[in-house]
Amino acid sequence: MESNEQPIPSSPINRQAIVSVVLGILTILSFCIGWLPVPFSGIVCFPISLLFGILALIFGVISLIQLRRQNESGHHFAWSGILIGGFVFLCILCMLAAMISFFIYQPGSIFTPHFIQKYL
Repeated sequence: MESNEQPIPSSPINRQAIVSVVLGILTILSFCIGWLPVPFSGIVCFPISLLFGILALIFGVISLIQLRRQNESGHHFAWSGILIGGFVFLCILCMLAAMISFFIYQPGSIFTPHFIQKYL
């Protein structure tokens, strides 16, 4: 019952694709931790998730370019990192736009220090 068929060697997975998906996972974790009701968690975690998201996008695009040139696998990892990084990047941009518009259109509804009020 033994088979004489040789196993098909699989192509190696691109390292930048793995880095992209790991950065994407770290992006999601830091973005979700930023919503915890812990003091300063949003101030620390949202910029970190923005950085991780941009890096996941960059590494994902680099790995897709390398995957076209070389015979490697990892398309799914690269696309996962690109999609996760891009989604969180857009979420943070929407949060920033909402905060800026809130300060512009409703300046008296939230406490702002006196050194910021002179710029509004």
